[in-house]
Amino acid sequence: MKKVTFILVAIIFAFLMACSGKTNYHKSSLPDPASFKGHFGDMDASGDDRVDWEEFKAHFSHAQPDVFKAIDLSKDNVLSHDEWHAFKEAHGLIDHD
Repeated sequence: MKKVTFILVAIIFAFLMACSGKTNYHKSSLPDPASFKGHFGDMDASGDDRVDWEEFKAHFSHAQPDVFKAIDLSKDNVLSHDEWHAFKEAHGLIDHD
C-alpha cells in the first residue's frame, strides 16, 4: 500500500511541476508570442509588403532580434505577409487582418 501511495504522490508531483512552470513556446527562450499581436499593414511603414527589422522594432519596441529571426522563416531578413500569418496561426493570434 505504501508503494502505491508513493507512486500516486510522485505522479501528482510530476504533473504539478509540469503545469506550474513558465510556458516555453519555442526551443529557445523567446518571449510570450501574445505580446507580438498586430496587423501586418500597421508594421509595413514603407508599404512595400515586406517588414524589415527596423519596421518591426518601431512597431514592437520591446522586440529583440531573435524574435524577428524566428518569425522570418525564409531567412531573407524581411517578414512577408505569409510569414506573419504563419506566426500568428502557430500561436492562436489570428484576428483576420
